[in-house]
Amino acid sequence: MPLRGPAGAAGRDIVRGAELALARSARPGLELVTLDASGEDRDARAVANARRAAADARAVAYLGDFHSSQVECAGPVLADAGLLQVAPGATYTGLGGPTLVRLMPDDRALARGIARWVAGAGIRAVLVVHDHDDGYGLPVGGMCLRALREAGVDARARPVWNHDEPVGDDLAGADAVLYAGVAGPGAASLWRDLHRHDPGRWLLATDGLAVDRFARELDPAAAARTRLFTAQRAPWGFYGYEAAALMLDAIARAGGDRAAIVASARATRDRDSALGRYSIDAEGLTTAPADGILAVVEGEIVWERAR
Repeated sequence: MPLRGPAGAAGRDIVRGAELALARSARPGLELVTLDASGEDRDARAVANARRAAADARAVAYLGDFHSSQVECAGPVLADAGLLQVAPGATYTGLGGPTLVRLMPDDRALARGIARWVAGAGIRAVLVVHDHDDGYGLPVGGMCLRALREAGVDARARPVWNHDEPVGDDLAGADAVLYAGVAGPGAASLWRDLHRHDPGRWLLATDGLAVDRFARELDPAAAARTRLFTAQRAPWGFYGYEAAALMLDAIARAGGDRAAIVASARATRDRDSALGRYSIDAEGLTTAPADGILAVVEGEIVWERAR
């Protein structure tokens, strides 16, 4: 887990949750070894950590990594070693592997969750705006566009505006704007412009915009019409707790055999957990819904709902 830097707080919360699960299990002989995966070379660190675990004959499961790119890099190393990998939060749709289990729904499920909220709110027309990131904004924007259309919403898409480009002409007829991308330095300014054009329009975004800087810079009126959507449905500590609890239960059933531990974890069906009830599908992905909704209140990002 990342223990420092932008994701350090989340990583430390996941570790604390895992520590709690291990303490409550009271299983003798089991030890949680924490490895830092933060830094500019985070993907290389993830590979090094995976190799260390894979080469250790005492290792029975690997909790990590945090970022999707790290899970993708570490996955083949752990798969070759037959070592169970439980990723608490990676949502990239291209992830997979025979020993991987993911506890958070992927970006396809997030897009479907957004579309359900939009349709349920009676919003008829949405402009999907995406950033230029080939790894996130473009594909996730495309997933949102398809999901909205499948839900019967009139949806169209365009790339994010340049700084000197007017936004007004493209907003005609849109009851809501949905932004798929990360929070660049001009995100709050863009939000103010969008709100000024129509104070009643919904301003929606994926969780790439759920950063403290954006929330602090947002004025109350725009914040009231803002909702941020995430596949996450609980604080990070819950994910660390459940990742470790799932591993511990698999180990209890399978003993120290790596292959049996993987098979046990991936055979999970209708498990009641701190994250709600879920199963693990044939691709190692949770069946839990992606229905976390965030709001901005007094400059802070808060949970509005997570069923």
